[in-house]
Amino acid sequence: MAAAPSRLHLPAQGVPLCIWDHGGAGPPVLFLHGFLDTGRSFDGVVTELDGACRALCLDWRGHGQSERAPAGAAYHQLDHLKDLAAVLDQLAAAGLAPAAVVAHSLGGVVGLMLACAAPELVPAWLFLDACGGFPSSPQQECDALAGLVASVRKAKPDFREFADLDAAAARVQANNPGLSLAGAQAMVRHATETTADGKIRFLLDPRLRGPNPVRYCEETWRAMCHRVEVPVRVLVGASGIIERVPEFLQRVAEIPGAQARVVQGVGHHLHLDAAAEVAAELRLLLAEL
Repeated sequence: MAAAPSRLHLPAQGVPLCIWDHGGAGPPVLFLHGFLDTGRSFDGVVTELDGACRALCLDWRGHGQSERAPAGAAYHQLDHLKDLAAVLDQLAAAGLAPAAVVAHSLGGVVGLMLACAAPELVPAWLFLDACGGFPSSPQQECDALAGLVASVRKAKPDFREFADLDAAAARVQANNPGLSLAGAQAMVRHATETTADGKIRFLLDPRLRGPNPVRYCEETWRAMCHRVEVPVRVLVGASGIIERVPEFLQRVAEIPGAQARVVQGVGHHLHLDAAAEVAAELRLLLAEL
């Protein structure tokens, strides 16, 4: 069994964030997880990499072992974008500037924003079933603002507790069609804690339940893709994002020189259900640099 990773704590924008440092003799690589997940869900990928990189796996604010945002702060994609820019600067100052970033789901949405806005910060990207967010219309953008105002005017209930890890994993699997039970079990193993009365509770800030007011039309997502200037590889689950965003592969085609591959028999959570394929794709990306 691989040794447990150590923790790095970075202040980001004043919200202390946890990075799981797995070590490794290869170049540093930063891993970004998706919504309601943690950096430890990349453990299987790290095992497959077998030291080919120094894996640094971030817990986003309000997730896992990272701190929660203070009162009045938020968990919108732009907050994560600013956190990511700060983390990259702080890693560079510590001599750990990533040679590449692996980004799943929410991580890939924020990653595309950063690759468009500041391409010089990351030399290469591996996106996992993500290349921007869901496209929206002007009406949906107006509705999102209304939802935001309604959301901040009421308290957010805590995430529910479960009798044991199996029950928590079953719930995660039910909420994520296409995710295997083994993948759900791996996901919850490090995303939960045991309460004083023996229940299983997720390490998530209830305020993560709020709506996402950061929405863009399809043309904007494609414009972001067109501005990416560094090598990009994309792994797509055959029953993942392309079933919900048919324009997905057309976006990838807008990224100059991007390479995309569809992984059959896998849904959205490739890092959990196709860890070997993710590790192999990252090795190819690093070999090109």
